[in-house]
Amino acid sequence: MRLAFGMRQLVVTISVVVFQCAALAGDNLSRSQFSWDTVPVYIHFGKSTEPLSESELRFVAELSDFVCLEKGHGQGRSGSTEKGIALDANRLKALNPKMKVLFYWNTFLNYPLYDACQEVAKHPEWIFRDKKGQAIYKTGTLEQYNLLNPEFRQWWASIAEKAVTEYGCDGIFMDAVNQAKRPIWMKRGWGQGNEALLTEAVVDMMRLARKAMGNDALLLYNGIRSMDPAGSTSGAEYLAHASGVMVEHFTAFHSQSKESIDADIKTINTAASMGKTVVVKGWPDPTFNWTNKEKMRIPSDVLADQARKKIIFPLACFLIAAQENCYFCYSWGWREQHGSLVDYPEFHKPLGKPKGQAKKEGWVYTRFYEHASVWVDLADRKARIDWKQ
Repeated sequence: MRLAFGMRQLVVTISVVVFQCAALAGDNLSRSQFSWDTVPVYIHFGKSTEPLSESELRFVAELSDFVCLEKGHGQGRSGSTEKGIALDANRLKALNPKMKVLFYWNTFLNYPLYDACQEVAKHPEWIFRDKKGQAIYKTGTLEQYNLLNPEFRQWWASIAEKAVTEYGCDGIFMDAVNQAKRPIWMKRGWGQGNEALLTEAVVDMMRLARKAMGNDALLLYNGIRSMDPAGSTSGAEYLAHASGVMVEHFTAFHSQSKESIDADIKTINTAASMGKTVVVKGWPDPTFNWTNKEKMRIPSDVLADQARKKIIFPLACFLIAAQENCYFCYSWGWREQHGSLVDYPEFHKPLGKPKGQAKKEGWVYTRFYEHASVWVDLADRKARIDWKQ
């Protein structure tokens, strides 16, 4: 594969990220409505079959000012992701003028759910291929983008622009930022040792998108991730070029050890201190998610009750870490049936501003808010939130 790259070479390191983040801090899109009055909630989901019902619409608009509508949202009725998101983005804003809506836009995966896919089909050079020119698929049939093609990157940014100028959104959720650098794809397609080229390509996509969307738009990417057992993190190299980031696997998946949770708490603090919006995606427990087929056979109302009982540990860990402009997202997946439209009582309790930073002794954290005190034991996965009456 030809690795022509029409931009100045960059060497992106964590030390550069720190300096650049300080220079680029101050993205104020969501800060204007941020509040400590209750738990700051971000909602992220898609409903594939049809637009939100009136009751679903009111639930979302009343619970949160910050939402991402996923790939395939409303496609079943509207015909495409773009039309489905545009419809409900405007309906949400009509109910809640403070609402900020993100458009789901994948960095690497060509989900065949968008009108935009028609343009991709005209450009075979935009598809990730091996040295023989054969497309390299994820899970057998899902095409992947050739991020090293400059024309593709320009086109990709143009869809981000449309999300803001035509579809009524306030920015994009840039998913799968790190997937192209997985060892399997380096070996099969890009060529081992070319990781820096892919980092540059993603940075270029971010810059192009932010320029196209305008200064007031939000680019939230997924994400910064810690990995068991040592809690090492990846994804921070993009933080300087985005206005926000998601910590997706908080307390779950491969980030469930005490070391990983501790690393995520530190990462959340660091990103927020750089002026970035930080979304923390919590899960009921490490096995309670949409990939657990046996679990998903349980009736949805039973799953909702279970999720309500399990919210304390991930929420408490979030409250230990949270700074201004940090948001908590809680569900067991990414569709409407996965808990995003469940009412959790903790989201309605008065919280108030933090009285200081968390204190740590061993693996035990404590922190105090105006209307709540938080205690977490990472080693035993135990937590308590005491709400003042």
